[in-house]
Amino acid sequence: MKKILSSLLVALMVSAVFAQEEKKPFKVEIHGFVGVNAYMDTRQSYSARNGNIYLFPKPAELDDNGVDLNDNGYYDIDAAFSRFNIGVSGPDMFGAKSFAFIEGDFLGDKNPNHQDVNFRLRHAFIRLNWDKTSLLVGQYWHPLFITENFANTVNLSCGTPYHPLNRTPMVRVGYQLSDKIEAIGFLMSQNDFLDKGMHEAAENSLIPETALQLKYKSDKFFAAVTGGYKVLKPSLYDLNIYDGGSGPKVATDETAKGGYLTGSLKNNFGPFTLKTEALFTAGMTNVVVLGGFAEKANDTDEREYTALKNFSTWLDLESNATKVKPGLLFGYTKNLGAFDKATPLAGYTIGGSIADMYSIVPRVKFMATPKMWFGVEWMYVVAAYGGKDSEGNYKYDEYAKPIDTIDYKNSRFTASMRYTF
Repeated sequence: MKKILSSLLVALMVSAVFAQEEKKPFKVEIHGFVGVNAYMDTRQSYSARNGNIYLFPKPAELDDNGVDLNDNGYYDIDAAFSRFNIGVSGPDMFGAKSFAFIEGDFLGDKNPNHQDVNFRLRHAFIRLNWDKTSLLVGQYWHPLFITENFANTVNLSCGTPYHPLNRTPMVRVGYQLSDKIEAIGFLMSQNDFLDKGMHEAAENSLIPETALQLKYKSDKFFAAVTGGYKVLKPSLYDLNIYDGGSGPKVATDETAKGGYLTGSLKNNFGPFTLKTEALFTAGMTNVVVLGGFAEKANDTDEREYTALKNFSTWLDLESNATKVKPGLLFGYTKNLGAFDKATPLAGYTIGGSIADMYSIVPRVKFMATPKMWFGVEWMYVVAAYGGKDSEGNYKYDEYAKPIDTIDYKNSRFTASMRYTF
C-alpha cells in the first residue's frame, strides 16, 4: 500500500511539471504542510486521530485499593497530521470554471497491534463555478465546519468537541443571492466520520442527509446560519429480539433521526478578530460533538431510537499581529437529554455520561514567516460525569441525562511547529 501511494505521488508530481512545461490548459499546484506536535496530558483522556483530536478526560477507574488508574499523565510527539494536496485548474466545462482537488494525511486509525498509522483521504472533489452558481461533487467539509469561521488553535482540533469536525461525501450547490449573500444546499452521505454504533446506517436509510446554509460576507464581518436533518437506519433486524444469537432475526424498518441548527459570527476589529458560534444538535456524533442516541421507552420488544439533544458554544479571540499572535478559546457544551423518555444505549454516544463540559484554551503563536510558525498552548478541561450507583452504573434521569455529577479535570500542554508550502 505504501509503495502504491508513493508511486502515485511521484507520478502526480511529474505530471504536474510536464503539464506546466507543455503549457497545457491545466494549472497544477502542490501544497501542504509538515507539522509536529508534542503534548502532555495530566490525566488519561479520550482522543481521536492518534491523540491529536482531544475530546475529554476519562472518569475515575478504581483499582482494588481505591486508587484512580486514570489519574495518570500521558505524552506523545507526532507528525502524522502532516499533509499534502494537489489542486488542478482546468479548462471551462459547461460554461463554468473547473477545479479539482485531492488531499491526504497520515491520521488514519492505528491498526489493532498499534504498529502503524494509515494514510487517509481528507478531501477529493470537483468544483464548477459559474457567474452566480457553484457545484461541488465529492468529499469536502461538512456544512457545520465553516471554513470562514473556526478556532485557530495550536492543537489540531479547531475547538472540537464544541466545534464540529467532519469531512463527508456530498453534492453541494451554491447560489450567490447578492455580492455578499450566498445560499448553499447539501445532500450528503458518510465515509470515515460515522454515527457511533451505526455503521452504514446512513446508506441503509436511502435518505441523504440534507442541509441548507446562508452566508453573509463583507470586508470585516461574517455570519452564517445552518440547518440540517438526517435519517439513519441503524439495523436491518431488531436488536432487542435478536440478542447474541438467543432469538430469531426479525426485520425492522425502525429509523433514528437527527438534526441541527447553528449560528456563526466573525468580526475583525482591527487589532484582533472575534469568532463565535452557537449550536443545537441532536444525534450528531458523526460531526464529533457530544450526544448520540438513546433507546426510547416503550411497551414493546422493538427498539425505538430517540436523539440526545446537545447545546454547545465557543468563542475565540486572536490577535491580528504579524509576529506574535496570542489567542484564547472558550468552549462549553451541555447535555439536554433525549426528546423522549429513554434509557442510555452503550456505544451509541460520544460523552453520553457527561452532563456538561467546558474548556479554556490560551495560546500564542510565534510567526517566523506567514508560512512558518511555532506555537504553545494550554488546554484546561472540566467534564462533569454522572454519578454512579452502588453497582457502578452511571445515574441518569428518565430522559437519559446524567445526574449527581462529579467533575474530572485535565490540562493538556501543547507545543507545535508547522512549515506550510
